[in-house]
Amino acid sequence: MKAVLLGGSGFIGAHLARTLLDAGDTVTSWDRQLPAYAPRWPGVDYRLGDLYQPDAAGLADVLAGADLVYHLAWRFLPAESNGQMQADIAANLAGTVRLLETCVAQRVGRVIFFSSGGTVYGPAQTAPIPETHPTEPRSSHAILKLAVEKYLALFGQLHGLDYVVLRPGNPFGPYQDPGRGQGVIPAFLAQAAAGQPLDVWGDGQVVRDYFYVGDLAEAAWLAGRTAASRTVYNIGSGVGRSLADVIAALERLLDRPLPVQHHPARTVDVPVNVLDITKARTLLGWSPRTSFEEGLRRTLIAIAG
Repeated sequence: MKAVLLGGSGFIGAHLARTLLDAGDTVTSWDRQLPAYAPRWPGVDYRLGDLYQPDAAGLADVLAGADLVYHLAWRFLPAESNGQMQADIAANLAGTVRLLETCVAQRVGRVIFFSSGGTVYGPAQTAPIPETHPTEPRSSHAILKLAVEKYLALFGQLHGLDYVVLRPGNPFGPYQDPGRGQGVIPAFLAQAAAGQPLDVWGDGQVVRDYFYVGDLAEAAWLAGRTAASRTVYNIGSGVGRSLADVIAALERLLDRPLPVQHHPARTVDVPVNVLDITKARTLLGWSPRTSFEEGLRRTLIAIAG
């Protein structure tokens, strides 16, 4: 299959590109820059372009003949999006609608969109959280992720566009930039390696669904091939871990205590987010295969190496 990765130079995109190459797919990455923190894989056609420019020059040519389009490109982190709402809308929502229009015009086979299982649900009413849980987002980032999901459904109704939505929890692993402000595990490992205290917002009891990024890449590969399309899948471990749990696991891995520096809690952080992955197990035939401890070990090796 011919696969196009929008945002293929980033952390998740690097792992997905490797998975697709190993499966024998033809892979094109279209991004604003070449891989900086991740490898540049031989066999990937890396092209430069900006999805969020009004003209998005070159997008139609990149998408022509694509069987699969993986939409990973996104501007603004959840914590910063509330302070830049108009720019968030202009870039992410308008840019994605232009993308979907181009996909229809170029007769793309399927769009796989990376939404956010960690932010779209808001405060959990039940745990683990199923895909049918109410959505009460606390950030512009999450609202726009949900809006894109709705536009995908609309394009499916109006134009027959095929799609799959993935709502990942908190993936971690090699090639995740510890200085980017998203990804607490590589940030902790980098701080530990530098002999610095670990920065924790709140009391350390915020619970998240951490899972290894290679398992997310496998889920995305399956999403390109499943017959159960035009639907939404939670992708995670199904296990909740607090920041205190993560720090304890890192201390066991490094065999030493790690000092912590606490900061005020952030309003965008809900107390608990753990995903119910039953639907992905049943319809995608997917389950996470990498243990949390093994994922930590691989991440440490990548940062140290």
